[in-house]
Amino acid sequence: MTISGPVVGQEQLSLSQAIQSGLARNYDIQIESKNIDIARNNNNWGEAGRWPQLNLNLAQNNSLTDNIKTATPFQIQDRLVANSLVPSVTLDWTLFNGFKVQMSKQRLEQLQRETEGNASIVISNTIQSIILGYYTAVLQKRRLDEFQKQMDLSQDRYSYLVLKKELGGASTADLLLEEGNYLTDSTNYINQQLTYRSSLRSLNLLLAEDDPDKDYNFPDSVTFEPINYRFDDLVAKMNSDNVDLKKQYLTQSIVKYDLQISKVERYPSLNFTSGFSNTRTRLDLSEASFSDQQPDGSLVAIPGPPDPLNSETSLYYGNFTIAFTLFNGGKIKRAIQNAIVREDIENVRTDRLKLSLYKDLSEAYDSYNIRRQLYGINRRKREVADLNLQISQEKFRNGTINSFDFRTVQNRRLIAAVQELQSIYNLLDTNVSLMRLTGGIIEEYK
Repeated sequence: MTISGPVVGQEQLSLSQAIQSGLARNYDIQIESKNIDIARNNNNWGEAGRWPQLNLNLAQNNSLTDNIKTATPFQIQDRLVANSLVPSVTLDWTLFNGFKVQMSKQRLEQLQRETEGNASIVISNTIQSIILGYYTAVLQKRRLDEFQKQMDLSQDRYSYLVLKKELGGASTADLLLEEGNYLTDSTNYINQQLTYRSSLRSLNLLLAEDDPDKDYNFPDSVTFEPINYRFDDLVAKMNSDNVDLKKQYLTQSIVKYDLQISKVERYPSLNFTSGFSNTRTRLDLSEASFSDQQPDGSLVAIPGPPDPLNSETSLYYGNFTIAFTLFNGGKIKRAIQNAIVREDIENVRTDRLKLSLYKDLSEAYDSYNIRRQLYGINRRKREVADLNLQISQEKFRNGTINSFDFRTVQNRRLIAAVQELQSIYNLLDTNVSLMRLTGGIIEEYK
């Protein structure tokens, strides 16, 4: 397939450049890259629960007590004001919980790998979309070239008949026929321009290009050398390298860790708690009074001290706690049973995915072989149509064939050229599908 020559002022864009630009700028890939950053950030021992929790606390308490009426005369009367400041440091550390920390860390590692697997799926799909988007733009550009050839040929023939009629060698009917053909070909060319611009916008969207209408000079030639695939080799490669299958295996492993973590709840846990606190208290009794019993048995009110009373207390502690769940309504048992069911579900999903991928691979393989044959046929049809058009042009100028017959040859040549372009695109499409299904598309293009 040959592409028309470059146009001055347009950026040249090869397939490899389009893929590299898309991988660097595509919005979906950027989102998955951020998800990987989150997964990597979570994949550490602190998130798994290995390290202790250390807290610094500061409490400031204030109270005012107004003893309007007390139960006994010997209690403090009237008002007393208390203020306290309690800074403290506490440490909580789970020393053992049935190896849950190790399992949680391994699960976090698998979650990171699963996120990276999701990114691989997005990258594979993006590369496939960019390749097909690129070839679609090339196809539409080449179709535009073919429609332009058709239009230019009709214009030349119409101009020739105009000159011939002026010399008296052509009828008005022949001239009107050629004018109608020229107008039809002009309409087809204009419509194809619209289709080409639409394909450019789709490509620019995949490349995250700021200008959606940006046009390119594509490489001078785009060819495809058919590859002889063996179906058994493709199946083996799919089972080992398909990114969707790899990601599903990671999901299976995460569910297995969920089951192990659920079983851990049956084991006892050992916790260590330690801390330090310093309590400073200020007690204001200047507005309070005390009852003092005299020798004769009478009670005399004595005012409280005018200066506040201050106290300070320090507390140190370190405690070990062993906790073992004897019964909680069967929650642990149900959690284990649910984890087992979820594991069975993922196994079923894996089997379903394998069967679905095998079906898709079989269909893509059959389509590839059929389209190889169709491409060979259409290429030969285009070669025959080119030769027939060349011969018919001479016959038309010599008057051997009329305008109707020449128009038929001209249209057949256009149809053959368009069919050849479509057939090579279809072949490229199925080849890319085979590469995507067998996991080779990232290895080939990234």
